[in-house]
Amino acid sequence: MLKRTFDEDLDRAVAFHGHLCGGQVIGTRMARLALAYFHIDDPDTYRDLIAFVECDRCLADAVISVANCHLGKRRLKWYDYGIMSASFYDLASGRAIRISQRPTAPHCPHGADVRAFFAEFSDDELFAVHEVELPDFEEFDLPGKPRQTQICERCGVRIHDGRGIECDGHVFCRRCAGEHVYYVEGRELTADEVAAGI
Repeated sequence: MLKRTFDEDLDRAVAFHGHLCGGQVIGTRMARLALAYFHIDDPDTYRDLIAFVECDRCLADAVISVANCHLGKRRLKWYDYGIMSASFYDLASGRAIRISQRPTAPHCPHGADVRAFFAEFSDDELFAVHEVELPDFEEFDLPGKPRQTQICERCGVRIHDGRGIECDGHVFCRRCAGEHVYYVEGRELTADEVAAGI
């Protein structure tokens, strides 16, 4: 039996996220469904659950706060698939499930009471649950301290957990290896420029 009630978990998710919305209810129910499946009564003390969220929307914040799976603890993995789904992997049992919002799941009408609206629907009406395998999950993805640290031979940054790119016997960060990264680096700012905001 879960330590917290649905309302307590939803309130926790809303406090973390900043407002109540359909995504908070959906994410809270997904996380609670996974916790019940794996018989995890208290996610605040359980360290073997990893969540994989497939969107960067409200659902993700609910999963983080309810399942206690945080990015900084390496217990949250994010894939921007734009899908209202999350997978949950229990390290202790070696099992994983994926919970997806059904295409037939209703959308809460604008202005409706979100809690009351979704309370009318069962988990089975809202979600499809599948067993899944995680073939790309490896030792370097596990929680805990870095298992490997490399230094980029071009720019000198530290690269943790096997994320370095090896080419002809040399190790590079993704940018220096020529892969696309989300930024284009400009000039280095001095401490005085940073303090002055210029």
